[in-house]
Amino acid sequence: MTHKEFTFSDLKEILVNRIGIPESQVIDDPGMSFEDMGLDSLALIEIQLEVQQQYGFSIPDEDTHHITTIGQAIEYTNRRLREQE
Repeated sequence: MTHKEFTFSDLKEILVNRIGIPESQVIDDPGMSFEDMGLDSLALIEIQLEVQQQYGFSIPDEDTHHITTIGQAIEYTNRRLREQE
């Protein structure tokens, strides 16, 4: 099975198209926290659901509590994609 890599562009698409953040506010900075972007817990659930739907794996709630930055989200998603191989 070929795994797709989850990139900043993929996350940006979710943040802009599903969450509604203006594209200019989504900066490619792995250390940028979702809190600094003004996202609340409902927005984080929306991101979680979108990733689960697009990439075909579930994200336990306990894992989402440890994903607080753009870099962590990308790293976590890619790790889970590799586990599916």
